[in-house]
Amino acid sequence: MRGKGKILYGNAKPEVRCVVILSSNETEDWQKAERKENKRLRRINEYADAHGLVPVKIVRRGCFGFIETRRLIDDVLKDMRRLKAEGILVDNIMSISYGEADAYSKIGKIREAGYRVFSVFEGELKLKLHMPESEVKNNEV
Repeated sequence: MRGKGKILYGNAKPEVRCVVILSSNETEDWQKAERKENKRLRRINEYADAHGLVPVKIVRRGCFGFIETRRLIDDVLKDMRRLKAEGILVDNIMSISYGEADAYSKIGKIREAGYRVFSVFEGELKLKLHMPESEVKNNEV
C-alpha cells in the first residue's frame, strides 16, 4: 500500500518519490537512443524497487546534446516542486554530464534546491562540504 497511510515495520525505509532521467550516449539515431534508454529504464526500475524509490515521472534526453541537458535539469527541478518529488534518479551521473566538473555542478544545483540525487552505480550522491558559519556569512555579502 502506497501513500500516507503506509505503516512502516522494523527497518523499513519510507519511500522516496523520484523523477527518472534517462540518457544515452547516442547522438544521431533516435530509435537506437530509445532502445538504450529502455534498457537503462529496466535497470533503474530494479534499483528503485530494491531501495524504496518511487518513480513519479520519466524524462528522456534522446539524442539531444549536453547543453539541452542543462535546460532539461532546470525543467525537472520545476516539475519536482509540482509533483512533490524528493529526488532525481539516473543510471549513471556521467550520462547526464560531460565531465566531472559538470557532474558536481549539476549535483550541487539539485542539492541546493533541496532535493536528493540517486544513481544506480554510485548510490545517493552527496556533496559533503563543511562550511563554517563565518564563511557562509562572508559569502552572502
